[in-house]
Amino acid sequence: MIEKESLGLKGKGINEVFLSENRDEFDSTVNGYYKLIGGENGSYNKETSRRLRAFGEELFEKRSYEKFTAFKADHDDMIIGNHLRLFSFCEHHLLPFFGEVAIGYIPNNKIFGLSKFQRLVDKVSSRPQLQERLTYQILEEIKNRLEPKGVGVVIKAIHTCVFARGTQSSSAEFTTSAVDGSFKENNNTKQEFFSIINSDGRLRL
Repeated sequence: MIEKESLGLKGKGINEVFLSENRDEFDSTVNGYYKLIGGENGSYNKETSRRLRAFGEELFEKRSYEKFTAFKADHDDMIIGNHLRLFSFCEHHLLPFFGEVAIGYIPNNKIFGLSKFQRLVDKVSSRPQLQERLTYQILEEIKNRLEPKGVGVVIKAIHTCVFARGTQSSSAEFTTSAVDGSFKENNNTKQEFFSIINSDGRLRL
């Protein structure tokens, strides 16, 4: 994890640093991109730069989250978090991709609080990413923090870089998966995971 101290942020938020040290450069960059994508002369508002700085700080806070407290578990039944919200940026075009994540694992004496499923997805996805790498990184985070008997991750996402440019395919959805431990070694365990996350029994509130 990148610490705030290593970025010169000790005791400061990212906005404070941009405002005090890099504001003109940042505003100029945003204005240049605004013109590149067809923004009209005179319509650019520096509030756009401020909003982007605020968004950058939100993403930084998500990346910096580390309160992944583990609890002792006295069972080894599969735990699954499904339909977890995903939002990230394609690192090739800096355009958003979004979708859902499913995470399943079999405890080995340790479990997360349920809210940590979403926290973990947000932590790893709040930077420019590749979906393939993101899938594996989520799996590695679970492995390193919980040392489970097995773990599986599936991501289904829509990439705006695909339908906004190039082939402009508006209906394409991309699925990536990664498994480890008993999810890889035991086909029944793997099939149980995929069967549950692909069922139509989604909770409707």
